Parts: sequence; C-alpha cells; structure tokens
Amino acid sequence: MNMNLRRIKNQIVNDLATYIPELQESQFSFSITQLKSRKNLVYEINFEKKPKNAPKNLIIKLFRTGYSKNEHDILKKLHTQNLLVPKILYHEDPYLLLEKVEGVNLCDFINGILVEANQLNDLNQEVKDNVIRAVKNLAGWMATFHAINLIEKRNISEILVLNKGDTRLRDFIFNEKRNTIYGVDFEEAHVGNHIEDLAWICCSLLDTSPGIFEIPEPYHKIELINLFLREYYNRNEDFHFSFNYFAEKLIEYLNLVIERRPNLEIGPLRKQNILRKISKGI
Repeated sequence: MNMNLRRIKNQIVNDLATYIPELQESQFSFSITQLKSRKNLVYEINFEKKPKNAPKNLIIKLFRTGYSKNEHDILKKLHTQNLLVPKILYHEDPYLLLEKVEGVNLCDFINGILVEANQLNDLNQEVKDNVIRAVKNLAGWMATFHAINLIEKRNISEILVLNKGDTRLRDFIFNEKRNTIYGVDFEEAHVGNHIEDLAWICCSLLDTSPGIFEIPEPYHKIELINLFLREYYNRNEDFHFSFNYFAEKLIEYLNLVIERRPNLEIGPLRKQNILRKISKGI
C-alpha cells in the first residue's frame, strides 16, 4: 500500500469509527481500494467479516468539492422515486457511505466490446445485442429520471428537468446478468434543459476510447448515439428534440473534454465533422 493510501486509510478509520467501530478492531480485517474519480476521493471497503452496522462491501466517498449534502439529498429523493441508485448507508460531511452496486461501469462495458470493431455489425449477434440492450437501458433510466423530475415545460423546445450534470458513461453501473442499470454520482445535479444530460452522454460515447480521438469516424459510436436518442424519445414522447441545441451542447462538451486532457494534441472541434451522421429526425 502506498503512503498516500495508507494515510487515507488511517483517516477513514479514525473519522468513521463511530459508525463502523470494527474499523479499529483487529479481528475485523478489511481491504481498501481507491476507485477512479475525477473530483473526489472514492474508495471501496471490503471486510472479511460483516460489521454490525454495515455490509461487508461498501463505497466511501470523501468529498473535496463540498457537495456531499447535495448528493445525499438527491440520492435520498431518487430512492423514494424507486429509481435504481445506490442506497445511502451513512452521511456526515465530507463522507458519504453507499452500498456497493454489483456490476461494471458502463464505459468499460461498452468500450471493452467495441475496441475490436468499426461498426456494430462487426460484432457477433449476441455481443451486439448485449451492447444495444445496455444502451437502451441507459436511455430508459435517463428518460424516467427526467420524466419524474420535470420542473417546467416553458415551450415545446425548452423542457426543464433535474439534470444529473456532467453525465458520463462511468456514472452508470450495468449488471448484465440482471439487465439493470444504476445511476451514481449526483453532486452536480441541477435544473436545466433535458438535452444537456443527453449531450453529455453522447459526448462520453464519442470521447472515450475507441472514439473520435482514436478513430476518424467511429461509426459504432454514432450508431449507439442514434439508438440512445431514439430510445429516449420513444419513452418520453412529450419531450421535443432540438437538434441545433443538442449540436451546440455536444461540441461545447467535447471541447471541454479536450481542455481537461492537455495530452490531447488537437484543437477545437468543428461540429460539421462530428454531427453529419447523427440523426436530426429523432
């Protein structure tokens, strides 16, 4: 264990001993693994024996952004709405303890399959069906999330909802065996146009490898974007798709990703090179 992780482990043991006293008891050995997170510190804790007040496996989020209460409140609300989100185990700023959701993050699931393909039809039928099923599940999750959290419908093109915010494929856990998707990470949830969330997801499809930074025209990703958008609006028929607003946001988010990745030797993207194969007639 490196020194930084050892220091964090000691901090967690001291800070959370009131909720999980077994952290300080020698007979309760446990492992701690740091998970990928851009903004906060996220760890998975695995006990050999189940503690009294906690499951054997749990997720600990240590917030550096100050948004732990926002995420706690959103998760609590979504849980009462029967959306598939992790169950809250304990909250005391800056900590949020959550149940561990079984499955794989959607980013790794999709990209692990597409890495050897150029188009969806390059995949064998079973694998292709699994990818399509996952993307349709994602569209269904987002459609439900927006529909039950509709804030205001100002006009046909401006439907305000609770947006997840900075929505990435990695923010969803896919359990292939159960055919379920859980949404995670809601600290940046806010009210906005529903298309913002959709554009973020499509951005994540395009910018994760294999995507536009590795392949000039990632046809399989464009196919999945069209599939995702069609499924979303089939479920939310009262929501209107504005291609122009979607295009504006998608390019804005892709350029933001480029700014976040200084190792990418690429200038600002021009939308005509990205959008010509995305359907305007959703």
